[in-house]
Amino acid sequence: MPYSKAHYYLIGLLVFTFLGFWNSYFGKLTEAPLAHHLHGVTSTLWILLMVLQSWSIHSQRRHLHKSMGKALFILVPFMIAAFAMVTWVGAQKAVGGHPFYTQFGQALLIADVLLLFSTSLHIYLALRFRGNVRLHSALMLGSVFGLIGPIVSRLIVNWVPALKITSLETMSNFNYGLNISIVISLLIPLVLFLKYRRDGWPWLLATVIVALMYSLYATVGKTEIWAKVVQMMTTVPPMIVFGFGLLVGLSACILGWFQGKPVNR
Repeated sequence: MPYSKAHYYLIGLLVFTFLGFWNSYFGKLTEAPLAHHLHGVTSTLWILLMVLQSWSIHSQRRHLHKSMGKALFILVPFMIAAFAMVTWVGAQKAVGGHPFYTQFGQALLIADVLLLFSTSLHIYLALRFRGNVRLHSALMLGSVFGLIGPIVSRLIVNWVPALKITSLETMSNFNYGLNISIVISLLIPLVLFLKYRRDGWPWLLATVIVALMYSLYATVGKTEIWAKVVQMMTTVPPMIVFGFGLLVGLSACILGWFQGKPVNR
């Protein structure tokens, strides 16, 4: 089986998630809006599901692996809906003149929109190619790579002394954390592609998506056209945003499942 130690790395990613988002979310749960709770819970559960799936298949618990795999039909639609909702909340903050969104967040929303669709694409393809163990596992693991950038950037600006954000004057430190997180997010899938080149196109896909996310952030995300798009987002009722996310996530699961072939191990 490929990626036999993946669950250990995913546990490490989960620890980094708690540390990175401690100041903005986990440390102040009672202050967070509902959309952030939905995003925090579903994304954490997704990483935990990946941990369980990696561990179960490599410990020969295939029945558990198959049983728990069905949970994605419930978890994925809500996770994608949560992506949509936090993007909508971010748009509200950008239009409202929130300091972080004025400098960085508004432009980063374009990466959030792409993340919504790219995560759905990874899950669709993982189910579509579930008959090929190497492709299936790489695509499932690749679905978390869109989360690495946000996790690493916040880990840096919250815990690295020289780069901490402690006031509006130090808000510019986020740019350093973001650039470091982009490099890491690009290097990991690229190294995995070079290592598993025979069946490594899922890692190349992850690399291209990350590169596209931050290229759009640095270009289109900083234009007046995107600012107008963000303003338009705020006019969409939140229930429509939530329903759209549910539909995208559920469609990815259903289409991937019915277009895929039975697992052949």
